[in-house]
Formats: sequence, C-alpha cells, structure tokens
Amino acid sequence: MKKLWGGRFKKEADQRLKEFSYSFLVDGELLPAELRVNRAYAEMLARVKLITPKERNALLKGLDGIEKAWKPGDVCRLHEAYEDVHTFIQQELERRAGSVGKKIHTARSRNDLVVTSTLVYLRDVLEALTAKIQGVQRALVGCAAKEPDAVIPGFTHLRKAQPVLLAHHLLAYVEMLQDDLGRLGDARRRMNALPLGSGSIAGSSLPVDRAFLAKRLGFEKVSPNSMATVSDRAFAAEILSGLAILWMHLSRLAEDFVLWNSEPFGFVELDDAFATGSSLMPQKKNPDVFELVRGRSGVVFGQLMSILTVQKGLPLSYNRDLQEDKPGLFDALRKTRVALEVLEGAISTCSFNEDAMAHAVRDDGLYATDVLEYLVRKGAAFAEAHEIVGKVVRYAAEENRAMRHLSLADWKKFSKRFGADVFGLFDAAKSVAAKKTLGSTNPALVNKEIRRWKTLLKKTS
Repeated sequence: MKKLWGGRFKKEADQRLKEFSYSFLVDGELLPAELRVNRAYAEMLARVKLITPKERNALLKGLDGIEKAWKPGDVCRLHEAYEDVHTFIQQELERRAGSVGKKIHTARSRNDLVVTSTLVYLRDVLEALTAKIQGVQRALVGCAAKEPDAVIPGFTHLRKAQPVLLAHHLLAYVEMLQDDLGRLGDARRRMNALPLGSGSIAGSSLPVDRAFLAKRLGFEKVSPNSMATVSDRAFAAEILSGLAILWMHLSRLAEDFVLWNSEPFGFVELDDAFATGSSLMPQKKNPDVFELVRGRSGVVFGQLMSILTVQKGLPLSYNRDLQEDKPGLFDALRKTRVALEVLEGAISTCSFNEDAMAHAVRDDGLYATDVLEYLVRKGAAFAEAHEIVGKVVRYAAEENRAMRHLSLADWKKFSKRFGADVFGLFDAAKSVAAKKTLGSTNPALVNKEIRRWKTLLKKTS
C-alpha cells in the first residue's frame, strides 16, 4: 500500500521494519475520531479557499463512505497492509474521492493529526468512563441503603478497632471514587487546546483557520506552541495517573470484599453469576472478580510508569518514541471499563450475612475506646483514661474473661469513676449512635449521606 511519505527513498521499507513500526492494530481505534477531525478539516480547507466547495463535498462524501463501510474486526484484517490509521484513511479517501483525496493532508502532519484525533477520542472515552464509575458508586450506595443498620468491626492494621456501620464503610469508597472522578475530569478539562494546525513542528505558512477548527471540534482554544503541542504526552500520563489512583481504590475495595467473603469473616455472599469454582474442589465458590481487579491494578500502575519513561529523555520536538503512548493508555482504559462493569454487577447482586456481622461485633475489645470516652465524660483526663482502660483490657485478657463479664468491683479496682452504666457500653448499635462528629459513623449522619448520594447519582444516571 502507498505510504504518506517515500519520495525521498529509493528502496521499499524492509518487512522487518514494517512489522516493528506499523501501529494500525493499536491506533485503528482512533478511526471514528479521526474521521470527525477530517470532516472538520475539509470544511476548514474550503473556508480558507484551499479547496473548492465541490472538492469539500467530495471529501465529505468519501469520509462518510469510509465510516459506513468500516466493520468491527477490520483492523485485525488490515493491520499488516497499512502503516497506521492515518494511512488507511488517506488511501481509502483517495480511492473513493479520487485525486482530491490528496488535498485532505494540506498543511498538516501526522504529528498534529494524531494528537488531535487522540484527544477527541479520549474526551469521549473519559465521558463514558465517568458513567461507569458512577455505576459502581450507585451499586455501593444501593448496598448501604439495603443494610442501613448493620454494624461490622472497623479495622486498623487489619486488627479490630471500633464498630462502624457497614454503610459507612461502603460510602467511604463512594467518596474515594468521587475524588477519582474529579481527577479524571481535571485531566479531561486540560485537554481543551486544539493541536491541529501545529504541523510537524513549526506550524504552516498556509492559511489554516485554527479557531474555526477548535470551535468545530469542541476545543476551547488553540494550542499556543506548536513544538509543545506535537511532542508532549503529558495528557496521557495524567490520565494514566488518574486511572492508577482509581485502580488503587478499586484494589482496596476488592481486598475488602475478598476478606468479607472469606470463611473467617463470612459477611458477604456473592451471587453465583459473579463467582467461580475450582476444577478440583467441588465446594469452592471463589471471589475471582475481586481478585482479578486487585491483580490488574498492577498492570495499570506499570502503564503509568511506561508512559513517563518513554517521555523522560526526549529532546524537542516529535520523536517516534511517542508512538508508544497509545498501547498502554488504550489498554488501561479498556481494562478500567470492563472492571467497573463487572464490579457494578458483583456488588449490586451480593448479599450480606447479618448473623456473621452481629457475631463479629461481640468482641469486647471493639468497645475499649467507648470505655475511654466514658471516663473522659466522667471527668478523667484523656491520657489517664487511656492508661486505665489499657490496664482493664490487659486484666481481662489475663483472667481470660470478656470485659463485659468483669464484676463492678473489678472495674472499680482501676477507677472509682466506673459505675454500673459501664456495662451498657458493650453494644454495637449504641456505640455507633454515640458518635457525634460530622463525617462519623453515626446512623443519622450516614443515612443522610445515603440520601445525598442517591440524589446526586440519580442526577447523573
């Protein structure tokens, strides 16, 4: 197939070089976006009288024909024949529109074209990804709303700490995902400068109307420096950074569900449609969904490091190294979309075991902080109360008795401030209800948050 370059060369490129450098298998994904860019460019060329209205119409008709004829899987069939998506479109356009097809590339380079097409593509993908993240948020809020009164042990250092509402725990991830949306939204807003018209490095002496192109393609402005425009892939690094942080949160969420699904916890039961079995052990029902999310987070982290490394030593301006910006980025976006879809399904269909959760909060150690604050309310200094309760905990462990089973006389050995009302502290529902601070696990506050999130997410559905 004819290339977009070659007049300078006497020899055809070696087949090994073609196999090494061709990128259509990856950048073929840009085809719909690039057709949009080309339509705008054809209109601009006619506007500045670099082509006639008749030629513009022929180009637009040819571009429409390419889009209509394109089928899923074509890139797999054609990738060995074309260097990249730009070459494919150029050759198809010349075949459909005739010699006027050669004019579509007037005053531009693949350098500014690929950045433009990539940004147009990414804006759409990030918008779709926003909806997927909100789907997981809705699933988490739905679980919280179904179990508004369930109390589980909260953990620090993976050791039982204090009782918290299950809903409060689930909403923690809703908050994290909201921050992730903000980071990806910031990245999307920064992709608002039109690259097209920068040429390969220095711009063009031809009357390219960049302001028209920016408006036509939905960019807020034109890029101010042609060299930065064609050679900087900070937008790819920023998106991958946002995705990496998102995956860090998804991995933590997955780990919690893996633990909750295990026999020592038994808090959650996965729907059969979102669990797998063992080829040897018939009894197994495994949380592979969550384990795969946890594992694939490492792949996305690696893709972030890859794009940073690709760019770290490049002199200005464009270098072919930058072709490596898309494989990892596109793969990360695909993995993220699929992971969010399957997480939404797994979370929205799971069920929680109230008996297991109730049993888990019978551990008296969970209420040590409640006893400490009880003493503070009775007039003890915080540090003094902390030491007293620590001694009670140690005494109960040495006596092999639960704190709630100590006698009042035992309690008074440690402080005269203890009264019979201390025994009422060992209650999960009372513990969470006693919390007063904003953002705490207090049921009234958590229910208010559930309602707030339902309203917010309903607006975005």
